[in-house]
Amino acid sequence: MRSLLWYPLLLTCLVTGSAVGPAANAAEVTLRAVLSPAVSALLAHPPSSVHLGLLVRDLDTGKVLEAARPDELFVPASTMKLVSMAARLTQGGPQSRYSVEALAPAQEVSRHAKSLSRLSLRGLGDPSLSVTGLYSLSSLAQQLAKSGIEEVGELSVAPTIDSTTWPALPLGTPLVPLRLQEYPGWNDTPENYAGRVTDAFAGQLRAAGIRVGAAASGLGRLVGQQSAQQFGRVTPGYSATPASTADVPEVSLASVQSAPLIALLRQTLKPSDNVWADQLAARLGQVPGQASTASLTHAGMLAGLRRFLIQVGVKPAPLSLSDASGLSEANRLTPRTLVTVLERMYDLPITALKTPLTPAEAFAQRKNLFIEALPRGGTGISSAAARAEGGTLAGRFVGSGLDVRAKTGTLPGASSLAGYVRGKSGHVLAFAIMVDQAPGNTLDLRAYQDRLLKVIAQSH
Repeated sequence: MRSLLWYPLLLTCLVTGSAVGPAANAAEVTLRAVLSPAVSALLAHPPSSVHLGLLVRDLDTGKVLEAARPDELFVPASTMKLVSMAARLTQGGPQSRYSVEALAPAQEVSRHAKSLSRLSLRGLGDPSLSVTGLYSLSSLAQQLAKSGIEEVGELSVAPTIDSTTWPALPLGTPLVPLRLQEYPGWNDTPENYAGRVTDAFAGQLRAAGIRVGAAASGLGRLVGQQSAQQFGRVTPGYSATPASTADVPEVSLASVQSAPLIALLRQTLKPSDNVWADQLAARLGQVPGQASTASLTHAGMLAGLRRFLIQVGVKPAPLSLSDASGLSEANRLTPRTLVTVLERMYDLPITALKTPLTPAEAFAQRKNLFIEALPRGGTGISSAAARAEGGTLAGRFVGSGLDVRAKTGTLPGASSLAGYVRGKSGHVLAFAIMVDQAPGNTLDLRAYQDRLLKVIAQSH
């Protein structure tokens, strides 16, 4: 059993970024394979000629149980989300929330004007905002109506995220400051997407009894018309981009808050949502302790990922980081990278409890929030609840008796599985099985990984 005395020290290192000593952050190079006979026999017969890496560590003893190419680089696919979402949870904390605000010119608010020349929507990329509901544009509009606002001229979206710095997301979906669940944004542009947001907000304002745009006594300016025309609509008075008066001091007139961050991570990790992962990770670009009004950038997000890796004891070089979702084939991680992240998230269990638990207790009682946000093997798909809990592992390990909580990852020619499994000894094992350069069907690779994990659990 690991001593609990080092947990406060490691927690300090996660917060400050300081090192815990050579043993914790030095590269642990495996010069030869460390394999049990049963695992070695299975590795000798993969479904096809592939590049395969494996690392298994006993989290109760710290001992490496299985290792094959643990320090070689692989395409992680969606196991990249283990790194990005662990980084985001460590940065923000499980109960932190996103907010969206409706901002108005301070001068107009100070004189209690019922007619506003403009409103600006400000958010930081959270993908869970809706048109209607508790966390929604509708709620913002209703708050404004109750405050006595009767008309609004121009509507805009504050440029809190520099969308142009991000590579295209899945199917051409842009990374944007405000994302609505109702609008996936396939093959859209950031400008057009902002137009959709302001369109939806205008509709909710009107539903709340507030006049908008041309109906607001000509208070607005005709801006962003080209973007609107591309969607077959021209709505004078509100824009997809901030107005030239954006430097005028603004104050918040209405705001809504998202669900806690941990709930958003569950909705991201279990179904392996690429768009949500990249949107949530954008905030990694905020430098700790440094207030800034500058827009978040892709380079800033990657820098945040590297800071996290250093904090948990991983040297970012020679890793290749391209996105937070793992959709990019330019990402390169090692099995040791993933296991190190898994180990740290186990050793320092983030829970919702005031009474601290040991890592083993948190795992056994299903109180480690990060681990419980992962897909869970063997739940089956007989009900919506089972499918939601199991996520991408719902249909795998059914009837096996294994306690598996892990992240899947699949791209053409690549398939990975990394997470936690309880071994025959009762110990919790952190594992990473990474495969790329595969010419065959990734379904065969998944079945092979499942067999391999069963053998690992039965051997230890």
